[in-house]
Amino acid sequence: MAYEYDIFLSYPRSGQVGQWVHNHFLPVLRDCLDVQLAEVPRIFVDTAQPTGVEWPENIMEALLRSRLLVAVWTPPFFRSLWCTAEWASMLEREKLLAVSGRKPHRGLVYPVVYSDGKYFDPRANVTQARDLTAYTYPYPGFRESAAFLKFHDVVMSIAEEIGRHLEEIPDWEPDWPIIKPRPTSAPAIGLASL
Repeated sequence: MAYEYDIFLSYPRSGQVGQWVHNHFLPVLRDCLDVQLAEVPRIFVDTAQPTGVEWPENIMEALLRSRLLVAVWTPPFFRSLWCTAEWASMLEREKLLAVSGRKPHRGLVYPVVYSDGKYFDPRANVTQARDLTAYTYPYPGFRESAAFLKFHDVVMSIAEEIGRHLEEIPDWEPDWPIIKPRPTSAPAIGLASL
């Protein structure tokens, strides 16, 4: 077996963040990656799951089979049990790779910042991220604005970085850790893996 996805897109679905991801970020990222990668980009998005699958298991399987987590950081991301479990899963994978000396120097999480980091997990605040706060208009009309051209340029730059980043990621292993979200007030970071 091998990786099934180049990217697992992790973001809070509700509110304007979810609208922005689907109206702007995801389509532009997909188009920009398409001109950067040798193959058509394979991006897992939770809203594109096949009918009839058990979605919690399908999400965890997709995370297991993804090279890189692109995380849309905003306070709702860090309140989401699913988002924090997805992030924790990749951090655990990084730890395993570090022990064997195979951790990519950029890690396995590519964070983009949607809004203020004041309420982020402290570990996020020490991780270099791409700031997209100037382009977080969730409405379809954003595509007709002059700012959208700048947004496209920034996302093209992100796609170039991700393209280089994907080349550094080690081969897939079937026993990568996956953290399950727990319905509790405790954050998912640091929970035991499956």
